[in-house]
Amino acid sequence: MNCCQLEKDIATKSELMKNYDIVKEYDPQPKNKDGSIRWFLYRWDDGKNGVRRLARCKHCGCVFLIQAYRLNKFSEYADVQFEDWYPIGSEIEADYANQNYTGLQWELEHRPVLQCKDEAVVCLG
Repeated sequence: MNCCQLEKDIATKSELMKNYDIVKEYDPQPKNKDGSIRWFLYRWDDGKNGVRRLARCKHCGCVFLIQAYRLNKFSEYADVQFEDWYPIGSEIEADYANQNYTGLQWELEHRPVLQCKDEAVVCLG
């Protein structure tokens, strides 16, 4: 799955987002069937900064699971908002990932193709 927009030289998140619709924003605290919190997206997160979104390309329809987060206060990047973009096959697969993987588990098993650091965009291939 290759998104047509990944071939373009996009330097800013604002420019990138002109080509994508946010289809879904997931609860940053996935719930169990009884309503209790299953986990926070990241173990250092308190549910305020970590979030997952589903984005769809306006041109070719490719979908991406986005994990947005800030690192903890002891990191040199503590004030940076990161967004990792992972290609994913469908909304159903993204829903499954959101219910079954913490942020760290997903990172260990999948590779993002884009990363936004605040407003800057880096293509990771």
